Amino acid sequence: MFIAVGLQVATVVLLALVAGFWIDWTSAKFLVLGGAAAIIPNGLFALRLASHRGKPAESYPAVFFLGEFAKIGLTTALVVWVARSFESVRWLALLIGLIAALQVPIFALLFQRDVPGPGDAAGTPGEGVTEDAAVGGRR
Repeated sequence: MFIAVGLQVATVVLLALVAGFWIDWTSAKFLVLGGAAAIIPNGLFALRLASHRGKPAESYPAVFFLGEFAKIGLTTALVVWVARSFESVRWLALLIGLIAALQVPIFALLFQRDVPGPGDAAGTPGEGVTEDAAVGGRR
């Protein structure tokens, strides 16, 4: 989860620098504000999930879905705050930053190292799992 947040920050900073040099720094500011509206809730959600490690597995779905609900609410509140705090909002830059930050976690899976792949021992017959167990049978 923290990898996704780091990639979100890197993406928004890179886009803001490109926007700052190519268009202007006001657009870059709103791009960062839009990205921050997604990054801040995602970072808080990652901290919440990390603090929940080691607790009973039955509580994970509740923590996850309540955290997602809070993330959506906080993201909406931050976008509304930006809209009310600044006189002339550059909506295109704000939305590009927001959308870019929201799309980055999809690509975080490419950088995740501890997810078992299709050929790992967790599901490969003959490597710690019997063939019957691999196809749904019992040991």
